[in-house]
Amino acid sequence: MSHIDRLKLLFRAFNEHDEMAFRRAAEAIIADELAANHHTVATELKKALDERRPTRDLRPGSNGLAALPKDRRDGSELLTLRESAIDQTRIVLMKDSEAKLFRVLDEHRNRNRLARFGFTPKSRLLFWGPPGCGKTLAAHFLAHELGLPVGLLKLNAVISSFLGDTASHIQRVFDFASRTPMVLLLDEVDAVGKERDDRNDVGELKRIVNSLLQAIDSYRPAQGILVAATNHQYLLDTALWRRFDDVVSFPLPKPKDIEPLLKQLLNGIRFKGSIPALAKAMDSLSFADAERLTIEGIKTMILAGRDQLEAADVLEQVKAYRRDILAARTKAGTQGDE
Repeated sequence: MSHIDRLKLLFRAFNEHDEMAFRRAAEAIIADELAANHHTVATELKKALDERRPTRDLRPGSNGLAALPKDRRDGSELLTLRESAIDQTRIVLMKDSEAKLFRVLDEHRNRNRLARFGFTPKSRLLFWGPPGCGKTLAAHFLAHELGLPVGLLKLNAVISSFLGDTASHIQRVFDFASRTPMVLLLDEVDAVGKERDDRNDVGELKRIVNSLLQAIDSYRPAQGILVAATNHQYLLDTALWRRFDDVVSFPLPKPKDIEPLLKQLLNGIRFKGSIPALAKAMDSLSFADAERLTIEGIKTMILAGRDQLEAADVLEQVKAYRRDILAARTKAGTQGDE
């Protein structure tokens, strides 16, 4: 799409008072400037756009929000609300995962069109995959795109040692989320949604899972999305899977999937080496690990007083990380044999 076409979209969205379309068009223009290595222009445009966007006060009782649900015994909050800053320029995903997320966004942006035919947008999603592959970032991305806050369930506060309190906490969080537009994120949902046939289970776990199932069944927000994320999908109760409108997998990326992330991280940096070769060396690493190790390599360049990043700066970080992982697994295996 040409620069003029993007400006036309921007002006049209402004005239139609379509905040979401305005942001999409503006962010596309910023992305074009970044791709052209116009970093100063892109930074100024991003700053101006963020200044335009009204920031909401998410403290309890502000901006029409009801007080956050709390533990009745000790007063601790069961949920935190926060704004998301994760836009499309700050997330890299596998194509299949990305396609499903954009389908969800498309449904929510066209909820009125769906309603005319008796349908509603997907509002209950299950994200699964290894740590560091984008599950939490994807939930924040959905929130940013839909202009909603992220509601993060505090599992340590929700799971109570008092009989029956955990079930009550879960229901009160879901009731609040149904009334208050948000992306409700249940990270590590396997902690409360574990398979009920577990032989090590005490009766309380079955009651908690049943309460979670009932809460999800009753979750019918006017606006909002529930995202349950897990690193251990096979521990989840089978009945829990059926409660979701869609399941999105976040597998470990292949080298070709890591390449766009490396290009993004190295944009504007003098780099001596091959990005495809570097991505290949990161095979089987998560997006989060690839990003962290690349940043460590860039820091090495800076601390050495150089203005050019060598591939070896990053490769040394990758090799050291793999050695640490191997040592940790060897130690764990040795302890298991004792």
